[in-house]
Amino acid sequence: MSGPLLPPIGMLAELTHRCPLQCPYCSNPLELLKANRELGTQTWLDLFSQAADLGVLQVHLSGGEPTLRRDLEQLIAG
Repeated sequence: MSGPLLPPIGMLAELTHRCPLQCPYCSNPLELLKANRELGTQTWLDLFSQAADLGVLQVHLSGGEPTLRRDLEQLIAG
C-alpha cells in the first residue's frame, strides 16, 4: 500500500557548467555549456517560484562554479 505522493524537499539547480578549475573527479558533463547557453535570471527565478508552489523547501545552487554568474545575488534573493 502506498501513501500520497509528497513533493521533494529540495531542488538542485545547476546554474552553470563554467568553472576555472579542472578537477579530475568533477561530475560536470564532458561537453560543457557556454555562458550564452545557460538559463537566464528570470527563467531560474520562475523555476524557483514553481518549485516553491510545489512545496519544495530548499534550493541547492550548484554548477560548475555558481559564483561565476553575475546574477548570483539576484538568484540567492529569489
